[in-house]
Amino acid sequence: MFKELVSSVTKKVDKTLIQPVVERFFGYVMFSHAWQGVEPLFQDVKLVKSVWDLPDTPLNNKLCNFCQEMCRLGYHWAWSNTCCIDKLNSSILNKSLTLMYRWYANLAATLVLLASVAHPSKPGDLMHSKWMTQAWTLQELLSLNIISFYDSEWKPYLGNEGKNHKQSPVIMQELADAIKILPGTIVSFSPDTLGVHKKLCLASTHNATKEEDIAYSLISIFKSDITPHYGEGADALGHLLEEIVARTGEVTILAW
Repeated sequence: MFKELVSSVTKKVDKTLIQPVVERFFGYVMFSHAWQGVEPLFQDVKLVKSVWDLPDTPLNNKLCNFCQEMCRLGYHWAWSNTCCIDKLNSSILNKSLTLMYRWYANLAATLVLLASVAHPSKPGDLMHSKWMTQAWTLQELLSLNIISFYDSEWKPYLGNEGKNHKQSPVIMQELADAIKILPGTIVSFSPDTLGVHKKLCLASTHNATKEEDIAYSLISIFKSDITPHYGEGADALGHLLEEIVARTGEVTILAW
């Protein structure tokens, strides 16, 4: 990286040459997956200083395998919602939940582990995977620009070695069939792309361990201003729908 930066500087700084080098080096990769139990948390990684020093357990190894694949692809920075957010700090957690869509949109890439999909994967496995039923993965799927799917053995889904599965017509069609929207909408989604009712229909097929996450995972998709507050239970969805009605006037969604 240093040599590339030096070569881009002659008599004056040329930002058009420097910026791509810096962005490429500091681009971060997100780990997307369905939680499987007691995943390594922020405090666990902080205690040992490095993910490589975590105890030898299946879920810790899952995180390490992600980091290994990220490095193999030539990236330097990794992010996982399991251990990169201090969930014991309510202020940090709440702010993180409202900023996630923006973080996702600025990622260099996202690696999705389909832990429920055996190797070798076959058409239809993604559609029926546990990942497709999780509340937060809907936001991830729609907001991400570059995404790669892997089966349970960290082999590319359907053997597709492409760097971005959003460029795969076969995989996008499978996703489109699963969530009932056009492949092009998945590829180029923005919060203004779909109407309120269609967004709610998409959300209705996803589940969450915490009741509040049904609403919180939709904050950015609806461009909502509600403030997350774990402990409010089903009221979280009520607050989201109330805010949507106040902004759009679509009272019929209250029957959702």
